[in-house]
Amino acid sequence: MTPISLPPQHVTYNVKQTGWISPSQWQSFTLAVTEAFWLLPVHLRPCSPTNGTRMERASMMFPSRGIFSFGGKDEGNYVSKGVMFTQDLSSALCIETEGQPVDFFTRIALILIYQHCEGCFEITSSAGGVSWSLPVRWAIRHQLIADSDSPQPFSMDGFITGAADELLIRSVSGAERPFTTADWGLVSELEFALEELKTGKR
Repeated sequence: MTPISLPPQHVTYNVKQTGWISPSQWQSFTLAVTEAFWLLPVHLRPCSPTNGTRMERASMMFPSRGIFSFGGKDEGNYVSKGVMFTQDLSSALCIETEGQPVDFFTRIALILIYQHCEGCFEITSSAGGVSWSLPVRWAIRHQLIADSDSPQPFSMDGFITGAADELLIRSVSGAERPFTTADWGLVSELEFALEELKTGKR
């Protein structure tokens, strides 16, 4: 198999909270990320940030009132560092998912908190706008957000009349869909390659 041309393990997400989250904003985010949890294939769902156990219920992402936390794992021994947001002012975060399946949920969560807690966060990806294209399209498809507003701009053009984008969205949707770490590697490679083609870098 051809190696991934733009290794996703090199992507870092920097998050800075710049404003207070209102109760209504936090509730809106909570409902959206809960729905996202159930819409993803099981293997793309988050894990406990303390022991790497796969979360069986969305409520496990909220260990106590006003706290949202998660981690990730693969089929082997990889367990990611935990990520935590609080309704109160949170410390700046530097998130590295090392190209593992939890990367997709991480980006979805960042898009949802960016939109549902509008004006409260500055978020950047070291890969630029390419990081937000698929999660934004996925979230719009599942009616979790209303528009394509994202932390960094990306191309909204379809590729091959949008068929490739549609295939990607379907491949990461559906709780019943079988999914492995190897599958995620293929999806990630295609995702980054398509965005390079759209922006004329290939």
